Amino acid sequence: MIRPEPLVIEEDATVLPRRFKLETTDWSLRFSQGIFNSNGDHIEALSDQRGNRKLFYPTSKLCDAKGYAPENIKHTKFMLYGGTLYEHFGDMLVDTCRAYQLLRLYRHSKETIWFHYAVPRSVRNIRTPFIEEWLNCLGLSNRFRLIRRPMRARRLVSSPQIYRDLKFISHDYPAAARAALHPKLRRQLSKLERQGQRIAYLSRHKLSQGTSKFIQEDQLVEQLRAIPQVDIICPEELNFEEKLSLWRSHAYIVGFPQGCLMLKPFVPYQQPDQIAQQIFLLAGPKSLPSNWLSVDHVCQFGDLYLDCHGPEPDSSEQATDRRRRRPGDHFTRANSIDVDTIVLALKDLAASLR
Repeated sequence: MIRPEPLVIEEDATVLPRRFKLETTDWSLRFSQGIFNSNGDHIEALSDQRGNRKLFYPTSKLCDAKGYAPENIKHTKFMLYGGTLYEHFGDMLVDTCRAYQLLRLYRHSKETIWFHYAVPRSVRNIRTPFIEEWLNCLGLSNRFRLIRRPMRARRLVSSPQIYRDLKFISHDYPAAARAALHPKLRRQLSKLERQGQRIAYLSRHKLSQGTSKFIQEDQLVEQLRAIPQVDIICPEELNFEEKLSLWRSHAYIVGFPQGCLMLKPFVPYQQPDQIAQQIFLLAGPKSLPSNWLSVDHVCQFGDLYLDCHGPEPDSSEQATDRRRRRPGDHFTRANSIDVDTIVLALKDLAASLR
């Protein structure tokens, strides 16, 4: 964790839109975007990184930046810069953290919050529905704009990253996340009361693509259906309000690491027992990225972890898995899980909740 850092305030800042940079297969190098101070120096604190990897960095000097033309700059007196919107669900949730921090001070302002958008410039509007839905949850549906042309702000206000994947999380993150949702949505969620002691299993078995596939998950889901206290939930079938409500309506949320589990810090509560405790299912050492550990640690949730790594599949199991896949299935890796370990653990948990 890192200590809270002050907002970034720059006078006469120049903001460059996203531009094609290099013909390369490395997505982080293909485009550039960035913000420069009054001396024409790139402000690294306002560019994204993951670990030590720099994302979309422009040249260090404004005068050398591709596409910079002073005569085409749009001038504005004041700009709130919210960072970059990404089309990957989990990245969008955590990398919008600059905007969360700004909303702590500028919730009731009518000032626009400006974002870069991590797609080619030929894409003129938000093309991924969940991004607009999330911005609506933040109360920004009528306040956000995409940076499409060079701009110069007499004063620019933003925040350094308060979360960086594979690197750090700030002590400010919990407060910023709690302040991020629109007050009306926070009030609606706060009124929800738990209906019994139920367990929500967040299933990935209907997904056709992603980072990790869990080979025996179809079998796991069928066995979990036999436990009366367990609800099988496919997060991709829910809107954001329904997703956020899960932590208010259930006693436990169980699942393999996935973007939806990063929503817990945004759910309002007065006492810790008003929101569900999470149980992360771990299918081997590569199935738990450090971001979940960082968020759990800084928010002091005290969530639980269950090792359910199964034996590596043999050639016949791999062949069977390939035959079962739907057309178009595409995952980075496939993990084997021990179904019996998970089922027995959830049966014991369900029995303790009766």
